[in-house]
Amino acid sequence: MIGIVLTCILIIGFPLAVGTIFLPLQEKGGRLVFSWAFGQITLWAGFLTVSVPMILTSKTYSQVRTAYFVLCGGLLLIAGIAALIRWRRKETGKFTKPDVAQWIRQQGRGTMLFWLLFLALLCFQLFCVFFLTYEDGDDSYYVAITAYCKYDKLLYQIEPYTGYTTLLDVRHALAPFPVWVAVLAELSGLSGAAASHVVTSAFTLVMAYGFYYLIGKKLTETGEQKEPWKLPLFLVICALLVTFGGYSIYSPEKFLVTRAAQGKTILANLIIPAVVYLIMTLMERLEKKEKISFLLWLSMFMTLSAGCLCSSLGGFLLCILAGIGTLCGVIAYGRWRLLAGACFSMLTPAVIVILYVILPPFF
Repeated sequence: MIGIVLTCILIIGFPLAVGTIFLPLQEKGGRLVFSWAFGQITLWAGFLTVSVPMILTSKTYSQVRTAYFVLCGGLLLIAGIAALIRWRRKETGKFTKPDVAQWIRQQGRGTMLFWLLFLALLCFQLFCVFFLTYEDGDDSYYVAITAYCKYDKLLYQIEPYTGYTTLLDVRHALAPFPVWVAVLAELSGLSGAAASHVVTSAFTLVMAYGFYYLIGKKLTETGEQKEPWKLPLFLVICALLVTFGGYSIYSPEKFLVTRAAQGKTILANLIIPAVVYLIMTLMERLEKKEKISFLLWLSMFMTLSAGCLCSSLGGFLLCILAGIGTLCGVIAYGRWRLLAGACFSMLTPAVIVILYVILPPFF
């Protein structure tokens, strides 16, 4: 029971609290989902910041875990200070208690049918994640790294296939997502395999739909005319694509359901949608001729950094996506200052790519 409580704190409580830093970016609707999603992205970015330097300097798992918890405490303190500042300035941004009965009346029968269909598809996918097993060759590497972390050895200096000591695996050490899964496994009291295939998979699946929800609100709630049926229909279509996305073992949908413990899954199904959502927010504010706050670029910085935790070259691909989106804004609206913010958001991927190039000859 204690393990379940600690796990919920790590994957729900901490992200919700830390994500309140970015609440001014979400003016209305979906604030709880927004806070949870971008709070977790911020924690992943922080884990990358503390883990990569420690791994490269031959620190053990327990040292990395301790540093991460200290970072979580620091981020919670920052979130508290930010909330206090907003309260002193009497800024909006509070969570309002939902009136479920009134919300159901506003939706209508047709809209509620779409919501129920989406929930049924989501429950079916969660059932598959929890109770159906699968085999994947990459588990022999990534899950093995999560499993041997409990022995508190040097990270990425043990060959997962044989257990023998080896030179530092720079390529994978720059994207230590399995080490974060090991922290989750330790708190939950589960084995590395169980935490990877059950807890992480369910958590990733639900958060993926959280990002689809945020993107759907941007796409369907434009203009003055509100048609509430469009958002649940959008989510139903997304759920159907995931359910029948096994046309290839390399499709993002297949990865989401069967390989959630691997960083590449987080990159494809969480980080890329997060970048798309931020680009949509940027374009929306440019169209309204509003000031682009530093908070938006900070959230982009955190998102690209979290992408590096998932894949050492994933950050490079995200830079291309974010760069193209920013460049479109520059050309369409003539806001050349956007380039400075875009360059700031790409600092972490630039450092990771440089390390990826220069470090291998030394190990």
